[in-house]
Parts: sequence; structure tokens; C-alpha cells
Amino acid sequence: MSLMSKIIIGIILSLLVVFIYLFKFDSHYNEKEIRFGMSAPFSGTLHSIGEELFRGANSYIRYINENGGVNGRVFRIIKKDDKYEPKITAENTLELIKKYKVFALLGFVGTPTSKVALPIAIKYNIPYIGAFSGADFLRKVPRNPLVLNGRTSYKKEIEKLIEYFVDKKQFSKIAVFYQNDSYGRSGLKGVKEALKRRGIKLCAEGSYKRNTLSVGHALYEIAHKRPEVVIMIGATKPTAEFIKRARKNKNTEDLHYGVISFVGSSIFLKELNFEAKNIIISQVMPSPWGSLSKEVVLYREIMDKYYLSKDYSYVSLEGYFIAKMTIELFKRLGKKFTKEDFLKEMEKMYLEMESSKDSKESKICKCLNNVYLTYYEDGIFWEIDEEDN
Repeated sequence: MSLMSKIIIGIILSLLVVFIYLFKFDSHYNEKEIRFGMSAPFSGTLHSIGEELFRGANSYIRYINENGGVNGRVFRIIKKDDKYEPKITAENTLELIKKYKVFALLGFVGTPTSKVALPIAIKYNIPYIGAFSGADFLRKVPRNPLVLNGRTSYKKEIEKLIEYFVDKKQFSKIAVFYQNDSYGRSGLKGVKEALKRRGIKLCAEGSYKRNTLSVGHALYEIAHKRPEVVIMIGATKPTAEFIKRARKNKNTEDLHYGVISFVGSSIFLKELNFEAKNIIISQVMPSPWGSLSKEVVLYREIMDKYYLSKDYSYVSLEGYFIAKMTIELFKRLGKKFTKEDFLKEMEKMYLEMESSKDSKESKICKCLNNVYLTYYEDGIFWEIDEEDN
């Protein structure tokens, strides 16, 4: 090899090293479109939850894009159907990351699905924002820097329901109906812990298999113990199916029910033909219909603009807040930022949300981190005020 060839090769190698160095350390995000990946049930028994959550999030994304985006960038949600099956969720998550190069994973629906998606997000250093789940593993301390939750925990919802039925209404025979997976079992554990703090043991428990309506055995296990209240840790249709069957059974026709928010209240009551006697539903959002906060008023305005034929709902309002919370991060970052800058801003927002959860002056949304107990009457969801408890 001639001296000139050696010199040329040396120059090329030197330039390559410089290029790699610059590429490694100049990691500013330069794309004009920021893509979010959403895996949710868009078919199957929970399809309405996925659709409503997407509509709420997408309405805010469209609103932002039509008003100029943020610092010259626009946003897009790429949605994938997982039928509420963890195996499909894992496949979708990898496709969203590898094929679509999403910046963050947004609004994944469910606990068992999040349980398989989060490790993939961690492996590829992808933010996991606003999961439709109140599971404990998404709220571990110390906090996972890739996770930012919009809703509060199932533990808080359960505590609020137990406080209402046991502390206020003085019921003592409490049973649990739950989905037999990580979601339902975590809820079962939460109920047992809440009762134990009050010196009460669980009266009965019954479970069903995810994505089925096989609730007969659960009803049998619960009915013969004659509980006064059943705390429902399930999905929409099986929870409604349990109540419909229980109302036909002489031993359980007058049961009271405490239902956590995962069912999607409007869809759930539709399954019951809006027969809501003795049902209390915990919510993690304020009323989509009655709240006068600026955030909820804007939600109604943009839903009317982009999805006029669709009704307001707690689920679509949650989707709206997930998107709003996420876009707020980009507003704070400015035009030039790295993935590391984004994660730091997530940490700041998390701390702000934690410090303001009991304050009425939250800069993000004074609605988040709260639990609202509701009942349905005369076509309206009514919130149970503290003084009415």
C-alpha cells in the first residue's frame, strides 16, 4: 500500500471517528413530526375503552396541530389493536418502536398489557406515559424515570370505596369480584389491605378469566356467603354480566356494588340498560358534562368540533388529559431538546403533580390524582359530596 493510500485511509478514519462522536453527543431531536404509539383494545370486549381513550387524546392532538403545533412541530398518534391481550401488546410495542420510531408510548390500556409493554419501553429507553391503569408497578418508589402517570392509583380508588361503604355506610360484609390476572389480583390485595386497617376480614371472593364472560362460578362463590357489598375489580362486560345475574338471584338481588373506573362508566351502564340501583362508581376524572374548569370546558369544545356525533365520557376526558399533559412537556422544552431533556422535564412534572395533588392550584390540572365517587340517576352521573357520605 502506497504512502498516499495510507494517508487517505487515515483521513477517512479520522473523519469517521469525528462523525460518530458528533452523532453520539449531538442527540437533539430534529424531526418535524413527533409520533406517539398507542396499543389498546380497538376490537373485542373492551373496544369501546380503547376507542374513547383514543378519541379524547386525538382530539387534543388535532387541536394543537391545527393551531400551529409546538415550536414548529406537529404530533401524531399511531394506534395498534391488541384486543386486551398481552402477547399482542408486546408485538405492537416492538412494531411501534422499531418500525414507526415513536418518541413515546401513550395511553396503553390495562395492567396485564402494561406489564409486558413497560419492560420493552425500558429496553429501548422510550417514555411510557398515561397508561390507563392504576397498577402499583407503574408507581414504584423510587420512580421509574420513563413512566409518567395521568390517573391516580387503584389503591386510592379502592380506599375511597371502602371508606364510603365501611366507614360511612357501616357495612361490614364485603366481597370482591375480580379479573384473575395482575390487574384483578392487585385490586383484591388492595381491598384486603383496606379492610385489614379497619379490623375486618374479606367476606368472600370470586374471579373470572380475562376476556370472557365466565362469571357464574364467581357469583356462586360470593352469593352463598351473603355479602352486603361487592367491590368490582373487573372489565366492562364481565362486571355488568355479574350484576345482571346477581340481580336475578334471591340471595344477591339487593347487593350494593363499588365499581372502579376501569370499566368505563358510560359503556358499563349501557351494558346494564342504565339500571344503576345500588351502584357506586369511582372516577379518576371530574365530570365531563358538568365541570366548569377551563380544561374540561376546552375538552367539550374540541370534542364537539372533531367528534360531534360521540358523547362525552370519563374515558375520553382521560385521553384528553393524557395528551394535554404530554404536549405540555414539549411546550416547556422549547425548540431544541434531547431525549434526556425530555426525561428531565418528565421528572419535574411528576414532582409538580405530586406536590400539588392536594392543592387546588395545580399548574397542570387540578383534576389529576383525585378520586370522585359517583352514582347514576335520572340520566346524570352525580358526585357524592363529602357531606353526603
